[in-house]
Amino acid sequence: MSPQLAPNFHASHWQKRTLGQSNWHALDTEFGGGGSFLDTLEAWLKDPDSPHQLFYTAFSTEVPQNLEPRLRSACVGLLPGVHRFVFEQGQVQLTLCIGSAPQIAKEIDIVSHSMCVDHIDTWGVKNLARLCRVGTQLQWQKASSSGMAELQSAGFQIDSSKQGACYQPNWQVKSSLRQSPEFLKNAIVIGAGLAGSAVAHSLATRGWRVQVLDQGATLGAGASALPAGILATHVSPDNNVLSRITRDGVRATIQRAQALLEDSHDWKLSSLLEHRYAGKRELPKGDRWPEAGHEWSTQASTQQKLAAGLTEETAALWHNLAGWLQPQSLVKAQLMHPNIELRTQQKVAKLYAHNKQWQCSDAQGKLIAQASLLVLANAYDSQALIDSIILSSQAAPHPHLPATALRGQVTIGPMRLLPPKMQKSLPHFPVNGHGSLICQLQNQEPYWMVGSNFQRNDFDLQTRHEDQVSNMQQWAELMPAWQDEILNQIDLEQTTAWAAIRMALPDRLPAVGAFSHPELRGLTVCTGLGARGISWSVLCGELLAAHVSHEPLPMAASLAKLMAASRFG
Repeated sequence: MSPQLAPNFHASHWQKRTLGQSNWHALDTEFGGGGSFLDTLEAWLKDPDSPHQLFYTAFSTEVPQNLEPRLRSACVGLLPGVHRFVFEQGQVQLTLCIGSAPQIAKEIDIVSHSMCVDHIDTWGVKNLARLCRVGTQLQWQKASSSGMAELQSAGFQIDSSKQGACYQPNWQVKSSLRQSPEFLKNAIVIGAGLAGSAVAHSLATRGWRVQVLDQGATLGAGASALPAGILATHVSPDNNVLSRITRDGVRATIQRAQALLEDSHDWKLSSLLEHRYAGKRELPKGDRWPEAGHEWSTQASTQQKLAAGLTEETAALWHNLAGWLQPQSLVKAQLMHPNIELRTQQKVAKLYAHNKQWQCSDAQGKLIAQASLLVLANAYDSQALIDSIILSSQAAPHPHLPATALRGQVTIGPMRLLPPKMQKSLPHFPVNGHGSLICQLQNQEPYWMVGSNFQRNDFDLQTRHEDQVSNMQQWAELMPAWQDEILNQIDLEQTTAWAAIRMALPDRLPAVGAFSHPELRGLTVCTGLGARGISWSVLCGELLAAHVSHEPLPMAASLAKLMAASRFG
């Protein structure tokens, strides 16, 4: 049996990190119940000179069964794939990868600083070397004699204990993994809605100084001014890309809301019932939806259906990790970070690249702001700013975001407007399907909200009576037990309406990060969130910040690639 490895292996090496290195990426091939992670977290907390941010990547071939008590409440819904968990106000981030070894390691596309390996032969020396930089410290529990020989031939210098090594090849290392961008840590974010505030917050927590520019006089003046919206996952029979990304996004939003928002006032993790119209949104079957999947979404019970105004026979799903959130509350909370400067009523008309800085000017050519990193998070208006950039060569055209504008209108009314029986019986959880209902929200008095509709390429922000009628019809279909009361006993004249434009892209996924255009280095986007801004914005902000800060991604690399802005130029 191999001797027990020394505790806090990672800590013993981050203490020797180079001056100015503010983060550390530790990797562990055997997560177990999370004990090694918690030991390293404890060492990080006790070390007065620990790195500002600790990224801990761990692998598990199966869903962990015996989690440490401190991790059980956070680590739910552990399906095969990559999961990100945030601790210590975002300064410690655990990336848990569940899948077969060594294939699951392909979902990590950045090198580590220190690595603990259970068995060298299981993972393969080439796979381990791929995740190393020059100077990466390696420690293992088991290795065959052939594995040891292969380590040496691959550039690892083995120490006297025969259980540790340092990656020091005598040739120039050419890595296929993400390379470190070189930015001064100052950024401009254009747009102060859900996307812009999420990006700004993610950058600010990493030590960036961020200026947020918005043309509105108030925060979240666009689609992010929605009074409240649902936070919900997406299901599909084949557990498709949209479903997996949305689960990642919901988890990220829940963690951000738990850290920044007031429960039951700004948001609530209340669960949610989804009415499956025409049999849509079917759960995966069999092994595709193991027990951990049902922690996310499962078949609704008869009691849950009846509480939601459905019949016992109605097809419906119950989403445990879901609820509602007030977008403006999240926007305001994210922009409260001391590293963020918010500047409203700033209409950017033109962009320039000058001396590795991006400059933003108004319509008169007056400089508004400049920084090494520029993030466009202003939805449909992003394209006009991209097109304003003067390129020195016409060999490559401006990137083009083939956006579709989606107009949506919701109907809002006070709870007292509803018949007394409805007021007492409407569920405390949101109901969605074709449109949605959220009730018992709090403002000056309790209120409910239904909607919204989808109207493509309609830019009219004036609310419409016919859309109010349509929303009520949707509500009646959504909750048929209350059809008569909804259609005949609610005075529409006493309701209010709210409308906004959202932006979606053809593949229904957001565009996050940099373009491939050689002249647009330092220009990034976070846009195309469509109707999923609540569920996606925090994840997108973390993804962009991870790219520009050269960190492990908050999701599987294969999924992140599908969201890359570079697919548009």
